[in-house]
Amino acid sequence: MAERAPHHAEYDDIAAEYAASKQLPFRIVVEAPTLFDLAGDVRGLAILDLPSGEGTYSRAFARRGAGSVLGIDLSSAMVEQARAIERQERLGLSYQVGDAADLGTIGAFDLVVACYLFNYARTADELLAFARSVRANLKPGGRLIGMNDNPRNAMERYGSFATYGFSRDTELPRREGSRIRYTFPKPDGTSFGFDNFWLAPETYARVFAEAGLKDFRFVDCQAKLPEGQDPALWQDFLHDCPITGLAASR
Repeated sequence: MAERAPHHAEYDDIAAEYAASKQLPFRIVVEAPTLFDLAGDVRGLAILDLPSGEGTYSRAFARRGAGSVLGIDLSSAMVEQARAIERQERLGLSYQVGDAADLGTIGAFDLVVACYLFNYARTADELLAFARSVRANLKPGGRLIGMNDNPRNAMERYGSFATYGFSRDTELPRREGSRIRYTFPKPDGTSFGFDNFWLAPETYARVFAEAGLKDFRFVDCQAKLPEGQDPALWQDFLHDCPITGLAASR
């Protein structure tokens, strides 16, 4: 995949900040419940977490009874964070440094979890490389689930999401490969961020079919509110939500 090295370096540099962002309320209230609902009962399943980051969801699926979990990430700093946590709290997880665009066949998994993988594709060809890696590592009948930047958004859904801890901006006019910049403020007044890229929903559907993944669909997010929290706090976020679930099968 073209220009993979900058992504590698970018996430090595922000590994700690990115891990901290996993504790933002939108991750806990919207992202995680949507992902776990897509996963269903994972007890006994062989799971590939791609990309695994510092292992937040790898650990979550292990705690939910997965038979085995392998996490792979392009960033060596992220993988080292995940391994350090595993050394402190042994859940039987394995982590490797690897490129999802050029993974080959490394196993036969019941479930591939791809949280914010496909939105790094700048072109249909790069998206196809990711999708083929997923299919190559799924058992027949195995499933893909994940989270993604939402390519179905109306243009006005870019800008500040300050209430939820980030901003999301894009190039205009939006076209295939348009850069989407996520920026997260930090307590010290500085910020960190990273880039996603926009491809049309129709491109996703066509590419996943070409890769041999069936029944691809985007899945609207849901919220699981902490007891006593006002649902109105999340109405704006969920309306034309900036993130989306996704699912397919082999």
